[in-house]
Amino acid sequence: MRTTIYAILCVLVSASACPGQSPTQAQSDPTTPALDRRWVFSFGYRRNRDDVEKIKSLVDTAAAHGLNGMVLASFGLDGVTKWTKEDYALLSEVAAHCKKRQIELIPTGFGTGYGGTATGYNRSFSAALPVAVPLVARGRKLLPESGENLLVNGDLADRAGNRFTGYTTQDQPGEVSFADPDVADGKTAIRFENFTSNEHGHGRLAQKVAIRPGRTYRFSFKAKTRDLSPANRLSASVLADGRALARVRPGLKPTQDWTEVTLDFISTIDDTVSLYTGIWRGRSGTFWLSDLDFREYGMVSDIVRREGTPVELRSLDRDRVYVEGLDFEPIECKAGLDHLVPMGSAIREGERLALSCYRIPYVGHSWGKQISLCMSNLELYEHWDTQARALYKAVPFKRVLLTIDEVRNGGGCALCQDGGKSMAQIVGDCLKRERDIFKAIDPSIEVMTWSDMYDPAHNAVDSYYGVVGDFTGAADYAPTDVTMVCWYHKIRDASLDFFSSRGFPTMGAAYYDADDLEGCRDWLRSLRETPNSKGIMYTAWERKYELLGAFGDLVSKAAQD
Repeated sequence: MRTTIYAILCVLVSASACPGQSPTQAQSDPTTPALDRRWVFSFGYRRNRDDVEKIKSLVDTAAAHGLNGMVLASFGLDGVTKWTKEDYALLSEVAAHCKKRQIELIPTGFGTGYGGTATGYNRSFSAALPVAVPLVARGRKLLPESGENLLVNGDLADRAGNRFTGYTTQDQPGEVSFADPDVADGKTAIRFENFTSNEHGHGRLAQKVAIRPGRTYRFSFKAKTRDLSPANRLSASVLADGRALARVRPGLKPTQDWTEVTLDFISTIDDTVSLYTGIWRGRSGTFWLSDLDFREYGMVSDIVRREGTPVELRSLDRDRVYVEGLDFEPIECKAGLDHLVPMGSAIREGERLALSCYRIPYVGHSWGKQISLCMSNLELYEHWDTQARALYKAVPFKRVLLTIDEVRNGGGCALCQDGGKSMAQIVGDCLKRERDIFKAIDPSIEVMTWSDMYDPAHNAVDSYYGVVGDFTGAADYAPTDVTMVCWYHKIRDASLDFFSSRGFPTMGAAYYDADDLEGCRDWLRSLRETPNSKGIMYTAWERKYELLGAFGDLVSKAAQD
């Protein structure tokens, strides 16, 4: 990235060029960006009357303060073929209001990190990992079997004062963490408080556990809170070699009675994991934990059925492989499936079996499960092509923002493993395939995407969550006419420079629910120094739009300066 002194010199010289620049580059000098795109990101408003009125209000505020575009999220725009006439009418109303206020409407969706809309059509679009599920035949059902608790001292009965036996991490016993007998139905709990006594505000409990690859495990515990702040930082994680395999924030209220929290994950190559639960950067209040449990957890729900995900049911008591549709009913990919049913087969009562299959991994959030999609599955792109054409027919658009972001699972099914490509190539191919879908509809459509999965300073890395494979070098496989929307404020300069130096157009996704616009000012300064930067977007994820008008005034003035 150019230094400030060099940028100033470029402004002072004639329009012909600075050293090493063409006249065209000099005319679009990074110190004087056009900021042609001044957008707002509408998130959290859905297809209903009340929310459409709120979206229209956002459009009015945007137009009154110099903004000229709105990215419409949370509207299910990548699943329009299931819409009702009322749904289409609501979209048409939003589009008409945007046109009236001269605000460009930019659809978003078609994402792989958060695949909820696509899985609503076919749950087997999901990424999948190979597992072996232990089953037992009982009463004409094939029931999953659970193993024993693998945690040492999970019931917290063994302790020396305030220190609990078996845990590799317990933050500051007697100062932050305390034994609290008889508070959890007569059992001992661990209490955390005084978080400011810890230099990081931590109050955590952790233990290392040996596991087996290719198994499903469940980590569970009970939690209670009293005036806890911030309550949303209470979480549980499964870590291996410093990377997060699974994580959940249960979304407990600041004061809430005993609540069970569960976290499921599928092991891949690791034989040891660290289980963490507690608070990170806590400020005040108290919480308790009890009944910690970690065990192999047999499940037959969410078994993926598509190319690259075969199943096999084998007896553990004798040398026999059973036939699907003959010895047991065909398996469907259902979220709530809890057992399989034999069909008058040779499976014996009490027989122990192992089901080799591919299950959907997920990342837990307070709002639910994040399910990523398999980017090697060509049927997914056929589905998206149908949705994209139907959306364009309903509301023609000039630009689309793809949500290929935070792809936290993938690479484990046979399609990914046997295709001879790295995860970097697979996510690059995904972007190219999606780009080609929209270009086939209208060659003038500009395709954009969140940048993180192609950014080496962000998520284009090895050992990313539960992904089997390496995203390093993903930008090398991405088409450079796709606009990269950079969003991580802390690394904005590195991100913008990385993509700009490789010929990608860029935008800055600013704000992110802050209490002021200082971060937006940082983005403006960085965008000024970035060749081929297209603009900036007010990006809210918590429906915090109180500063939208001030943001519009800020960026509109910057566009005129």
